[in-house]
Amino acid sequence: MLCRLHFAPPAGALFPWLGPVRTLWPHPGALFAELERELRQEMERARQFMSSFEQLLGSGAGRLSIAGDRAPGAGSDGFSVCQDVKDFAPEQLSVKVVGRKVVLVGQ
Repeated sequence: MLCRLHFAPPAGALFPWLGPVRTLWPHPGALFAELERELRQEMERARQFMSSFEQLLGSGAGRLSIAGDRAPGAGSDGFSVCQDVKDFAPEQLSVKVVGRKVVLVGQ
């Protein structure tokens, strides 16, 4: 492979002629532009997900109108919650355990 340092500088020149410099790596601007584009797409997907999640929570809040006090306390199992559900019949309430969460739904 030839290198510019192998050639002698032209006579009378103070500095050797450098010519265009080419690298094996892509231009940093091209790399960062692609990363920026991917990051913008990911942020847009996250924004859309959060927007749909917010709508889901908003529609679920109208369905579940339990107004009450929640007071965590220490029991024999180490955790208890009190929820006021006096406006609901037992048939209207549904309690589920999903993973480590307890889900209470009133219709």
